[in-house]
Amino acid sequence: MLLGKELYRQLVREATHLPDARISEHYLARIRTTFLERNDPESSQQAARRTKHAQKLLRQLQAVNDGYIHALTRAYETAYGLRGPQKHQALEPFTNPGLKKRDFPPALAALVTSSIAHTSRPPSTAQLTTPPTLPERADPTSEEARLLGPLTPERVRAIRRRWWNSQTGKIRAPLAVHVRRPGGEDVRDVGEATRLLRDAGLGSGLAEDLVRAGWSRLEELERRATSKQVPLPPRRLQTAEQRATKHAPPEKLALPRIEDAQRRVLSPSARNSKWHNPKQLTARLLRRRAEAVLEEGPVVVVHVPAPSAAAEEQDGDKKGTLPNKKGGARFEVKRSELAHGEKGRVREMTDEERWWHEQEAASASAGGKKRR
Repeated sequence: MLLGKELYRQLVREATHLPDARISEHYLARIRTTFLERNDPESSQQAARRTKHAQKLLRQLQAVNDGYIHALTRAYETAYGLRGPQKHQALEPFTNPGLKKRDFPPALAALVTSSIAHTSRPPSTAQLTTPPTLPERADPTSEEARLLGPLTPERVRAIRRRWWNSQTGKIRAPLAVHVRRPGGEDVRDVGEATRLLRDAGLGSGLAEDLVRAGWSRLEELERRATSKQVPLPPRRLQTAEQRATKHAPPEKLALPRIEDAQRRVLSPSARNSKWHNPKQLTARLLRRRAEAVLEEGPVVVVHVPAPSAAAEEQDGDKKGTLPNKKGGARFEVKRSELAHGEKGRVREMTDEERWWHEQEAASASAGGKKRR
């Protein structure tokens, strides 16, 4: 069992050899922050608990470097903000405005009612104001309230609080928050985007650092999920040159292997089926993991309204200010343009589907000529 400096050195060594740069930076910062922070003298139970958590983290990093899919997926989701402290930090600007009264502001309602951001079946807009778990006795004019008596306000608030907690705990954190003007142009300046988000009701917890970090995280994830190799069309649509060209097999990453004679997966984890088939770390495998994270992570687009004429006359220099906070911003939850999966619109026809339509049209025209 590794303890003290040996445990710290082994953690840093494993984190340095991780296959993704962002994942490596994330875990290195986490390890150094955890080990180098100066705390008050702790008891033996607290020291044992911290040692246990560090050894668990070491096994997770070893599993990533050994090529286990579940550990690699968890590392990607943690480093890119889909789980862990970064997820809660990204959700705070959406949940904090409705935390006191347990209501759903427009930004939070867009996340909760979206099938992209919700991990299960999303509720309807009407269910946000009237939870389905709220009995009919909550309405004083109902027949059950007349026979059995209305519910107390404390119980109604408790039901609404449980419903709010259950729904906000089932949403995914957005990878990034974009601000879009009425003409369809995205705001690229971080300071201006933060000011517009503050006018839309998200500026209380969404600082410039979080906005900038979300943009860079999304750009890096899109770059890692995109293949540099142009895919070939279906074989029936390929030319002779394309059929003669064969893609090279995926190259294995030149990662430094950690030599260790002992088993890196200890019992009872070794008896679990997910530890039986480790994969070889290749560029294609890492790209597939990045594609999966990009497909799961939602992107919030804030559509800001155009400034009113009266506001332009009063403030000629302050362009882009919202006329009022009620009117305004519209929140849209979508996937990245480079992500796989349904994006909420009709997709474009593929080459193979276009070929089948042409064959159907040709056969239909040929059948019509024969009838004549």
